[in-house]
Amino acid sequence: MDSEQHLITHRRGAALWLTLNRPERRNALTVALVSDLADAVIAAGADPDVRTIVLAGNGPVFCAGGDLADLSAIAERGARAVTDVIYAQFHRLVRALSDSPLPIIAAVSGGAIGAGLDLALCADLRISSSEASYSSSWIGVGLVTGMGGSHLLTRAVGSTRASEMVLLGRRISAEQALDWGLVNEVVEPDALQARVDGVADQLATLSAAALHSSKQSLRRAQSLGFEQELAVLGATQGGLLTSQEFLDATARFRKKK
Repeated sequence: MDSEQHLITHRRGAALWLTLNRPERRNALTVALVSDLADAVIAAGADPDVRTIVLAGNGPVFCAGGDLADLSAIAERGARAVTDVIYAQFHRLVRALSDSPLPIIAAVSGGAIGAGLDLALCADLRISSSEASYSSSWIGVGLVTGMGGSHLLTRAVGSTRASEMVLLGRRISAEQALDWGLVNEVVEPDALQARVDGVADQLATLSAAALHSSKQSLRRAQSLGFEQELAVLGATQGGLLTSQEFLDATARFRKKK
């Protein structure tokens, strides 16, 4: 597809790779990109020729989180606009990834930061480059983990380590992420694509119906209270995104640029 698009879709065998393509913005998520990504995930789930979805990022960063300029422009319209516009799309993506009958692999080639970490957490499997790092950076701009990251991170690494990442914004290395159970494996950067291809090929040999049912079972085990969490986050973030703290953080971000 056109490399100028913010989302590149391409097939590698039975796997559909969905690659965030905003390297100049470190693949930060806009509302439009999130909407298109959700559409692509839903469409792939209805395609009998696709057996796996891979989430990836173009360039040295997997995803640096939400695009502050894009989000603040919507936040200027008020808390209700944040809830109705932003979270209608961000939570739609979370649910699309969770509800997809296909296994989702996150191929994390670089930093997974803020919403980028949440996006990786929404995948079923996470394969990491040794150069990747992981950070729940939301609190640094006065926000809460709006895509359910606190819930998913606690399930993945336990409450003590999740508290350190969410409350202090601690960044951890790929090796620490492996040790903590945040990722499934770590490979050298030049081996990442081949390793993801290998896992995707293995999944393609298995029963699609059994994979779907197994994924549903795993999701049920971790989803207790998750819908309630998303509902609370949609309202809470509306207030935070219109707060003076977020406006100040956005101003500092723009000044750096």
